[in-house]
Amino acid sequence: MKKSKSDDNLFLEDKAKKELKKLYSEVKKHDGYYYTDHNPKILDSEYDELRRSILKIEKNFPSLILPNSPSFSVGAEPSGKFGKVKHSLPMLSIQNAKSRDEVISWNEGIKNFLMIGDDETFSYVAEPKIDGLSASLLYENGTLKVGATRGNGQLGEDITENIKTIKGVPLNIDKKKAPKILEIRGEVYMSHDNFYSLNNIQIQQGKEPFKNPRNAAAGSLKQLDPKETSKRSLEFFAYAWGDCSSLPFDNHYELMHFFKDLGFPINENFGIFNTIDDLIIFYNDILEKRPDLGYDIDGIVYKINRLDWRERLQSTEHHPRWAIAHKFPAERAVTKIIDVEVQIGRTGVLTPVARLQPVTIGGALISNASLHNFEEVKRKDIRIGDMVWVQRAGDVIPQVISVIKEKRSENIKVINPPSKCPVCGSDTEKEVILSGNMEKEEKYLRCMGGLNCSAQAIERIKHFSSKNAFDIEGLGQKQIDDYFAEKIIKSPVDIFYLEERFKDNPPFFWRYTSGHSGKIGTIKDSALKLFNSIQSKKEVELDRFLFSLGIRHLGLSTASLIANHYKSIEGMLDALSSDNHQILGDLLSLDGVGKKVAISIIDFFLNDEFRSLIYDLIDAGVIVKKFDRNIIETKISNKTVLITGSLESMSRAEAKVKIEILGAKLSSSLSKKTNFLIAGNKPTLSKLQKAKDLGVRIFSEEEWNDFINE
Repeated sequence: MKKSKSDDNLFLEDKAKKELKKLYSEVKKHDGYYYTDHNPKILDSEYDELRRSILKIEKNFPSLILPNSPSFSVGAEPSGKFGKVKHSLPMLSIQNAKSRDEVISWNEGIKNFLMIGDDETFSYVAEPKIDGLSASLLYENGTLKVGATRGNGQLGEDITENIKTIKGVPLNIDKKKAPKILEIRGEVYMSHDNFYSLNNIQIQQGKEPFKNPRNAAAGSLKQLDPKETSKRSLEFFAYAWGDCSSLPFDNHYELMHFFKDLGFPINENFGIFNTIDDLIIFYNDILEKRPDLGYDIDGIVYKINRLDWRERLQSTEHHPRWAIAHKFPAERAVTKIIDVEVQIGRTGVLTPVARLQPVTIGGALISNASLHNFEEVKRKDIRIGDMVWVQRAGDVIPQVISVIKEKRSENIKVINPPSKCPVCGSDTEKEVILSGNMEKEEKYLRCMGGLNCSAQAIERIKHFSSKNAFDIEGLGQKQIDDYFAEKIIKSPVDIFYLEERFKDNPPFFWRYTSGHSGKIGTIKDSALKLFNSIQSKKEVELDRFLFSLGIRHLGLSTASLIANHYKSIEGMLDALSSDNHQILGDLLSLDGVGKKVAISIIDFFLNDEFRSLIYDLIDAGVIVKKFDRNIIETKISNKTVLITGSLESMSRAEAKVKIEILGAKLSSSLSKKTNFLIAGNKPTLSKLQKAKDLGVRIFSEEEWNDFINE
């Protein structure tokens, strides 16, 4: 029987849905690495491609867009170490362009949105994109009141006292000139000279050196003691503003020079331009000067100069439409693979890591590079002793891009996948996974030792105490490695008995006291802080608890969907107590949960060892809070709107923005779920008739504007 076009569309939509869910999970995971841990695992260019893939699928299948889409999110949640600050205006991210054509496309999109012809005078401002941390400075009557990080764009961390120590940040400004309320936004960074000096001190003190200036700036800005921050020589560039009681100019260029007059440092490589060609010349000029700037940049930011046009363009949940970052290409170098070691992750995945002859790329000394998996090693034909191209872009584990085979020596050593786990000796194999309606062998090699593998057990404990899980301050990778080696901690449950275990192990306990000659003295402050941190984190939200358990394929966003469905851990334990198709169907009914994740969740909750882990955590005093997310209703929130015909007062794109700002969704087709139809000039008559038949409320353009402005 011949397939219909409808069947093909359903197949494509199902495929897109699965791919989108996978991409959501990947981006959320890497957001945590970058914004929270300040330790990215992939190149900037790879991260940008993930987001591009999401936008492409969402554009082609708008019905598949979920509330947890990375398209709507910025940064990561505040850490909890500092007080929270609610931004009066969201601190958004910025969209990226990787080529001149993409910049041109962005520019044409803006002109179409605003319905502006080529004869209209257009101006842009441009400046280097500093590779640092975004910060907000709020002044009231000329005095700095609050300094905050960007956080998740809505909530940041209160780092006021640390901000006050930064070179170039004025504590007071001329209140006669400045608006009564003035919020300056900019980038905190560390210069190359200060970075090298700091790392020399770290090494002299026997501490781990920072990977690069951004990593050093992040660690310095979030010191709990402002005196420590003051020693780190941070700097600041202002590049924008947030909440302001008044603005003396109607364009970005003059405003930035006004802020400079008030005492704020702005980048000297800042200018105003009239054409895209001028912007590209500026881009190439800064790219050439990049090595001599003295600080890290990763592109050029272009912005529309006129503020009234910005007001019309508005922003998406993720970025302003009136700005774009033209990213620089990744930096590369040639070096030699000295050896390859294998790391074991918490789910047993074996990751080959190349040990390199040290080489400097972008101001950082590189000695390791991820090889991802053994299929990738085979595809690129990487061997020990090869000369290779290594690429680094941003604060990431560098990657081997390609082998320089003309430099390959004879009898060079081939890298073979191990048949046994190098840690526990268990068999390694590739598991069979679901891919659509088919089963296929996954590309990752796994250790089958499970929790009997010490490497997996350690990684599970690290995951359990990480930022997006229990977020236990003072229990980092080094501490967990030490405690595991001493058998103080063997599973996540042991964390909550840590103070007792310390006292039961005198030789280990003495290291954490101020006693001498084998006598137990007073517990050191660092140990007390750790014990207090553990006690303070015993109460946890259900979604974070589920994420902390390390269930395979379960990211934090999907954990939130699951938590919202079951509401409590008791409800989950009860519902997921037997293996039947009804449970699988129940999970698959949740929009955003696929078969692979659903099966992993069921397998986890049916495993006696893992169920015991949950009960043991509760017995240890862990309180898993019921999941309760309040949703604020607006006038047309959660409604669906359709436009037929052309509009006179604004472009369709601008109308879409206004509709989405009010919490509704613009649909491309008419159905029973459509709530409102806006009939512009020359509407489709069949749509009007169908809307009447379905009882959809119909507005003229003027009526709709009156309705939403009431």
